[in-house]
Amino acid sequence: MHVAEATDAKRPGARKLIAIVEDDPGLNSMFRDMLECVGDWNLRFFNDGQEAKDCLPELGAHLILLDVGLPNLDGASLYKILKGHSKTKDTPIIMITGSHDWELHRMGLQSGLLLRKPFYMHELMSFISALLPDTREASQ
Repeated sequence: MHVAEATDAKRPGARKLIAIVEDDPGLNSMFRDMLECVGDWNLRFFNDGQEAKDCLPELGAHLILLDVGLPNLDGASLYKILKGHSKTKDTPIIMITGSHDWELHRMGLQSGLLLRKPFYMHELMSFISALLPDTREASQ
């Protein structure tokens, strides 16, 4: 995606962009199937924390799904980087984790939106619906 395309994603009326940072191909396939089936979103996948760190600030995503366990840069570190960056500090991030509370606390992730593995897709869809309300519904 080029910077111009990322900027277009923030244009009113444009399809909202969800960035998914997950290294599990099975989960990515499930996310793609479910999200393309129930919503009109653009999806961008990253399977590596470092690649996501390099691309997300310029991407212009409306929402980020972020796994805690990632290669090259873990999700907890990436979360802190994104929340400290001027271009992504206000972007909602849903952390996807199989970690226990004490592990999350140790990583500094005791607050925020958490989706615990294993999860039901309706849980994810509830989060997404709350964070990215459909513009057609909002205008009625």
